[in-house]
Amino acid sequence: MAAIPRELIESELFGHEKGAFTGAQNRQLGRFEQAEGGTLFLDEIGDMPMEAQTRLLRVLQESEYTTVGGRTPIKTNVRIIAATNRDLQQQIDQGLFREDLFYRLNVVPLRLPPLRERLEDVPDLVRHFLKEAAKEGLPAKNIESAAMERLKRHHWPGNVRELENLVRRLTALYTQDTITTDLVEAQLSTNARPSFDVGDEEGQDIGLAMERYLTDYFAQFGDGLPPAGLYQRVLREIEVPLINAALAATRGNQIKAAELLGMNRNTLRKKIRDLEIRVIRTPG
Repeated sequence: MAAIPRELIESELFGHEKGAFTGAQNRQLGRFEQAEGGTLFLDEIGDMPMEAQTRLLRVLQESEYTTVGGRTPIKTNVRIIAATNRDLQQQIDQGLFREDLFYRLNVVPLRLPPLRERLEDVPDLVRHFLKEAAKEGLPAKNIESAAMERLKRHHWPGNVRELENLVRRLTALYTQDTITTDLVEAQLSTNARPSFDVGDEEGQDIGLAMERYLTDYFAQFGDGLPPAGLYQRVLREIEVPLINAALAATRGNQIKAAELLGMNRNTLRKKIRDLEIRVIRTPG
């Protein structure tokens, strides 16, 4: 849900008729119609807007829906599996999630433990993320067994997302074909204790450090160019730890974090949502 613009979620799920809104030049099938007779997986259900929650509840209660811009009810037979990393009970208390929808969905709840409680999954996840990175055009890599063991000993406070981002950095920023223990240690240390020293003797400020990384990265492609989308990939790598650091420094206070970062608080909230950053408020 988080990856779909809020104004398009209903169209994505239920489809729309031609002329239903600006840009709707043809009728479009929704996910429910595409999944008819099968299973529909709704990820990040806690991010679903209230209007879409109401329509989803109707589907679950009456086994029918209408397309955006349509009038004729469409019968449906779809099994729903929903997932979220949010505390839905807290969302309900805050008026952000419908309680009746929660009980409709919460028939067979399954809790997926955090990565630190299932470290035996790390090797399979690493291999999966390496394959995904290669599909996107990043250099194909393998990982030595000692490096894999080091990853299995890490606590992973950022859960699977932290592991995925680490693998992507190791894939994108180093020229070696094999990910070694030294590379893993370097990245884990960087994540734990950001150590950019602005203007030290060796000139290792943030800009120069990033320039060195990117020089090595471009060198991997010889006379060619890296895959398109480099700006967004690099920007995401910088934005996430920067926003996390600001939130940690302000104990999860988004207004203070926005002031610290020098951005509008609504902009910060949108980035938190889009980048799937978890905000934890702590007293003090």
